[in-house]
Amino acid sequence: MALLAVGLGAGAAVAQAARTVPESQARQAMRFWTPARMKRAHPLGGLRSGSPSIAAGAEQAVASSPHAIPPLAPDGEEAGASSATETVLDPTLPLTRTNGVIFILLGPFDLGRCSGTSVNAPNFSVVFTAAHCIRGGGPGGDWFPLRWVFVPGYRYGQRPFGVFPAKWMETTRLWRTTGSENFDVGAVVVSRNERGQRLGKVVGGTGIAWGLKPRQVFDVHGYSAAPPFDGETQQLCAQTPFLGHDPRSFVDPGPLNLAVECEVTGGASGGGWTIEGNMLNGVTSYGYGGAPSIDFGPYFGKEVGRLYARARRAR
Repeated sequence: MALLAVGLGAGAAVAQAARTVPESQARQAMRFWTPARMKRAHPLGGLRSGSPSIAAGAEQAVASSPHAIPPLAPDGEEAGASSATETVLDPTLPLTRTNGVIFILLGPFDLGRCSGTSVNAPNFSVVFTAAHCIRGGGPGGDWFPLRWVFVPGYRYGQRPFGVFPAKWMETTRLWRTTGSENFDVGAVVVSRNERGQRLGKVVGGTGIAWGLKPRQVFDVHGYSAAPPFDGETQQLCAQTPFLGHDPRSFVDPGPLNLAVECEVTGGASGGGWTIEGNMLNGVTSYGYGGAPSIDFGPYFGKEVGRLYARARRAR
């Protein structure tokens, strides 16, 4: 069953830019997420009904110059090859440890989850994910800062690199103002883990690129949690080529989104799409119940570049 995820929430009267998390709340988040609570967390969002058609021949012109930030290897290690099977057998390897699970407390008894990716930045602390894993879309959307943590390399409750709580979160400006899924991209700056380590120093970070041609070949990462998956293992669709665009993308503001063939389910939202092995160039946004093998994600254009620039400067 394919994934899904429409942004949640309503409440704030204005599209407030960025959200900071008090240090005391970040410390509480590390203690809150026990393996039992992680296992109970449910995916954010839901599937769209029906089946999509793919506008295969309508590749858009690139509106901005290509930009690429190189990847970062973890301290003392060189990047190596990772498993290309459906289930990643060892998520602690250099090319897979940058991927992880996001856990969020949405209410007193409402435990949510998404996927995310550690990205190279000067502060060694940036996680990219879907915007709907951070904030509801549009000017009335609520932020989701409660007990927000990133767990890289997660597997069956194991936290091999520790838990990294959010201290600053932001989305693309046009996600906040319009809720368009063409801009469903968010970034979070995380605090150090329980051992006092920074994320990028421990697991490294993918590079990030924007303004490239849409016709790329992606490795799609994520932690699918809805059946037939259980969210306990990292999943990978290797070398999935660009198929085209969702026709709904044409009626929303922004660059057209991208479709690839990859069967993911709820929980994989925000999972990274990498090119050339370790260069982030997309994230999972949504899917359709009638087309379980198709995954949709926003194009990484200049809005994503601006978001990265803000996140890399945050402390």
